[in-house]
Amino acid sequence: MVIIKNIRQLKGAAVLSERTKKTPEIGFSQYNLIYGFNGSGKSTLSRVFAALQKGSRPEGLPLDCTFEVEMTDGTVYACPDKLAGLETRVCVFNTDFVEENLHWADGKANPVFTISAEQGEAVKKLAALEGVRPSANSTLAAEEKVLSERDKAFATYKRERARTISERLRQTGRKYEATQLVDDYKKLVFDEQSILSDAALNAATDACARAEPFPKVSLVEMPVAAVLGAVTSAIELCPKTIGSVVVEGLDRHPSMVTWVKVGHDYHVDNKLSSCLYCGSEISEERRELLSCAFDDTVASFIEQLEIEDERARKTAEALRLAAASLPKEEQFSAEIRVQYAEAVANLLLQVDVVSSALGKAIAGLSVRRGAPTAPVETGLPTLKEVQETKRQFEAAVAVVNALCEQHNSMVDDFTRHQEEARISIRRHFLADGADAYNTHIQECKAAREAVDSAKTSILKLEDEIAGLRAKVQQHGPAASKINELVKAYLGHGELTIAPVDRGYELHRRGNLVKGSPSEGEKTAIALCYFLSTLEADGKKAGKLIVIIDDPISSLDTKAMNYACALIRGRLSNVAQLLVMTHNQHCMNEFKKAWKGLARAEPPKVPKARLLYIDVTVPNGSNNRSASIVEMSSLLREYDSEYHFLFQKVLQFEAAGGGQFEYAFMMPNVLRRVIEVFLAFKIPRNGNINDKLAELCRNNPALDPARMSALERLSQVESHSDNLDDLISHSSMTVEEARDANAALLFLMAQSDPEHLAGLRKYCKP
Repeated sequence: MVIIKNIRQLKGAAVLSERTKKTPEIGFSQYNLIYGFNGSGKSTLSRVFAALQKGSRPEGLPLDCTFEVEMTDGTVYACPDKLAGLETRVCVFNTDFVEENLHWADGKANPVFTISAEQGEAVKKLAALEGVRPSANSTLAAEEKVLSERDKAFATYKRERARTISERLRQTGRKYEATQLVDDYKKLVFDEQSILSDAALNAATDACARAEPFPKVSLVEMPVAAVLGAVTSAIELCPKTIGSVVVEGLDRHPSMVTWVKVGHDYHVDNKLSSCLYCGSEISEERRELLSCAFDDTVASFIEQLEIEDERARKTAEALRLAAASLPKEEQFSAEIRVQYAEAVANLLLQVDVVSSALGKAIAGLSVRRGAPTAPVETGLPTLKEVQETKRQFEAAVAVVNALCEQHNSMVDDFTRHQEEARISIRRHFLADGADAYNTHIQECKAAREAVDSAKTSILKLEDEIAGLRAKVQQHGPAASKINELVKAYLGHGELTIAPVDRGYELHRRGNLVKGSPSEGEKTAIALCYFLSTLEADGKKAGKLIVIIDDPISSLDTKAMNYACALIRGRLSNVAQLLVMTHNQHCMNEFKKAWKGLARAEPPKVPKARLLYIDVTVPNGSNNRSASIVEMSSLLREYDSEYHFLFQKVLQFEAAGGGQFEYAFMMPNVLRRVIEVFLAFKIPRNGNINDKLAELCRNNPALDPARMSALERLSQVESHSDNLDDLISHSSMTVEEARDANAALLFLMAQSDPEHLAGLRKYCKP
């Protein structure tokens, strides 16, 4: 039969020390005795096992307590979320059990149901349904785990997604959180077009990050008309024919026409009769010839060439300056920065086109101006092509200016623009993550439906079980069994359990008990009541794992012996039994019965374990820590605690002035050791001080002043006849306890050296 093997992990269990997978294995057997003082953590340990009985965390177990219990087949049950499966096997007797089932003030007790043998078919069906329960609970636990994991994954997704959005939104003083993401999915409209490019997303993020808007930019002004005029003039003037100049030699040197004309005009205007260049006289015939050659048409043409050439050159400079003064890309809002860069690039291409044409026009005009009578081939486009170039140039300027106006509009309404940027970012992430978000929703919905279905199945199963149980259960017969046990336990039949509609009443001599029974009676009734529950609801002893915490309280020796014998006898066939006690006499009873079973030659496994809850205050800590360890041989082999306690005296001596993890309990230990020693040396009645004084009178080597440390011990520590209160804190300081320890060893050395030598030999740490 599978039984509890080990507490593999334990954390947050009050005084009980933390256990990990690396902690040495406890190795529980079929029969287990766990001995520990009051306050050593036995109640907490019993609640750990009670969690397996309930399938959930008991109220008395600390909320932050977690543990893993390993079975002999490797199965692991864990708190808080993997406790189901042992509810019908584990039975725990502790103070919680007594408080839940026995109401002393009212004289009432909860019913203990037995199964009627007359309902055979119903009993079989009930057993079958109860056999299905662990599987149903496991299914529910598994589905709840899946739901929990999916809810957690969805929550993580929403939290991380919201954090990403929040980093983009840059909202001062408030964060975009998971709840806002859920709300956006409900309210904001988005589609695939809402997904932004990386550049657009970064631009919107940049807009959100700005504390103030960009400055406005000026619209672009290009000399479009002037460029068109210059090119058109060149197209018209450069190839134009203005007639022949009938002057011998000038037809062979057309580039001299302008120079000759200027010279002729100067000589005429100044009425010079001889040539300033060659000194020859200018005849009237020559003067007439030149005047006819340079008439008003030629003069007008040459003047027009000069004007258009100068205008074209100024236009070229204006175009260059206009292109150089275009607003910079970084002056624009990030959202339109890319568009602006593309528009400017296109505009500069158009500038290059018109600059090329303008350059050709200037070159042609310059050549024609140098030789006015000789037509020039410029390679300029046609007027139709010039008009198309103008249209494209104007369109490029218009696109750039539209973006400038858009930027300026954003500047004018910066708050609205920033809010639109934030909304576009939110829509982007909603659209981008819609598939993942909806997948999470569907997975959580499916998991939730699976949990609801499992719960519905369990409710239906429990309803069927409850119906069958009501049909086959009866609590009356259990009362007579409880009464038989109580009578044998107490030795009289005055106290009885009487069945009523909803449980039992506690009667004394046939009448309802008024007031609370004695502690001994409570213990008897509680233990017998618990033992009767082990047969309730068709339980089989061979499958049960029984945990009993401190079954003995305020009983005389006879009753105590009977109680221990009752437990051993009634529970000898259970799958596993764990008895925890602080009472030394009770411990001795179980120890005597199980000591032989605790020994086994390898590879055999012992059927019993004798364990001890060791309480220490570790070095560097102020808190007690309790660990489950193998029982000391001095407790296992001796019925008295004297040897065990004296070993602590020797350990305290060996520690000297250093840290001693049992120092907190030494005042009580010393008090108990000196009581036993003085009872042996001076077997008469009397207190510690009287007996110490007698020893000092009979032994001159004993200095009464030095014995004052032991007198101090007798004053501050109360009398104790067992180990119950050994781990309570003392008012004595560690230094006082150390002095008392040394004084005790000196006393024993002087008054009974052979006894001390024997103790040092057998109790050697």
